[in-house]
Amino acid sequence: MRGEGSASPIIRSGAPVARTRELSFFRGIALSLRLLARDWRAGELRVLVVGLVIAVTSLTTVAFFADRVRQALSVEASQLLGADLVVVSDRPLDPAFAEQARVRGLRTVETVRFPSMTLHGERSQLTEVKAVGPGYPLKGRLTIDDGQRDLDKPADAIPLPGTVWVDERMLARLGVQIGDSVTLGSRSFRIAARVTEDPETSVGFLNLGPRLIVALVDLPSTGLIQVGSRVTYRLGLAGPLQAIRAFRTFAEARAAPGQRVEDVRDARPEIRSALERAEKFLGLSALLSVILAAVAVALAARRYLTRHLDGCAIMRCLGASQGLILRLHVQQFVVLGLAASVLGCALGFAGQVVLAAMLKPLVGVELPLPGLVPVAQGFVAGFVLLLGFAIPPLVALRKVPTLRVLRRDLGVPDTAGIAGYAVGIAALAGLILWEAQDPMVGAYVLAGAIGTMAGCALVTWGLMRVFAWTSDRAGFAWRFGLANLRRRPL
Repeated sequence: MRGEGSASPIIRSGAPVARTRELSFFRGIALSLRLLARDWRAGELRVLVVGLVIAVTSLTTVAFFADRVRQALSVEASQLLGADLVVVSDRPLDPAFAEQARVRGLRTVETVRFPSMTLHGERSQLTEVKAVGPGYPLKGRLTIDDGQRDLDKPADAIPLPGTVWVDERMLARLGVQIGDSVTLGSRSFRIAARVTEDPETSVGFLNLGPRLIVALVDLPSTGLIQVGSRVTYRLGLAGPLQAIRAFRTFAEARAAPGQRVEDVRDARPEIRSALERAEKFLGLSALLSVILAAVAVALAARRYLTRHLDGCAIMRCLGASQGLILRLHVQQFVVLGLAASVLGCALGFAGQVVLAAMLKPLVGVELPLPGLVPVAQGFVAGFVLLLGFAIPPLVALRKVPTLRVLRRDLGVPDTAGIAGYAVGIAALAGLILWEAQDPMVGAYVLAGAIGTMAGCALVTWGLMRVFAWTSDRAGFAWRFGLANLRRRPL
């Protein structure tokens, strides 16, 4: 009677499990959620969730802040260029460029640059002349000193016809002052102001010479533009990012020989170098958080595996197939990863707000709001870390032998050993290379991480050898404690 009484619960419990072989997708999801709720109440998943949330939070905090800094750097760099995009040509530009820009809702301004001699009495000076159209500059600040009270007055317009603005070097080398006249080509101009800040600076030799700004409408009257003159025509554009990208595609396809399209990275090599270095530095910060998060997730996944071996063995005894066990656990981890990623992204956004507030005195500029790319990075990183370190334990769970119900000493199936670490390291390596956005930087970080792990393993192995050598000379408690460490070296 005892045997029948003990068998009947197994039969009654086994029938529903046996029927789960034919579970539909939605019934499987419902069962996975019930199992997930049970594990959560039992505290089985809290360490794993905390590790994953910390991983996504640390990554998205850096990603959100890095995105804001990148946008701020781009905005500041565009102000140094005077525009978001510039079309440069060695001959007058086709009006179709300006027309297409206006159709796309972009603001435009035309400028003409060339070197010329500026005269004042018996003195002459090689000058970089810049003829500007209305609306200059599109980005940045143009400040002048008009000889009145304000030394750095923001210019609300371009020079009036018949007047020019010059820089301090021009005043010193020609020995002139505001209000004096200078000759440019065949025409005389009055110096109306001294330029104290000009966002658009030229690159190269001409940047070393004095500068003069004149209205574009006055340029034909000087008679300086002749056949064979060394002149650069520029069309500056500013507006929404998507419109700028679309116009750049059009302009690059339409550009003729001697014409090119530049943004701040092309026109200002020093700004491009600063942006690239800043992006690499911020990327390395994110990679460090990824590596630390991977360690936390790996430890939590290992704990999850060891605590679910018995339950999976019982399910196997009650008729659950290997595929069903794997499916139920994968569904649990997908739901878990989704919830942890959402929470981690929210905490990451809050964290970057605090970080931006702390670093605001050092940054010195207003940081724009971050985009949605860091959110996608957080979700991808969360699922890669979770599944990369959870797939081997899940595979191990589906292969738990039914004999483990009677023999608890069978241990963990082999699929969670070296293969598990290999899959986790491969997932981490792929995530590092993706986050680095530079194969060389990613390879350096990956090599450093592997070298660090190898060094730690070597040190640990040396300590275990020392423990084995000193255990016989230690006390009773030390001998048993060190013996326990030697039995579980991993």
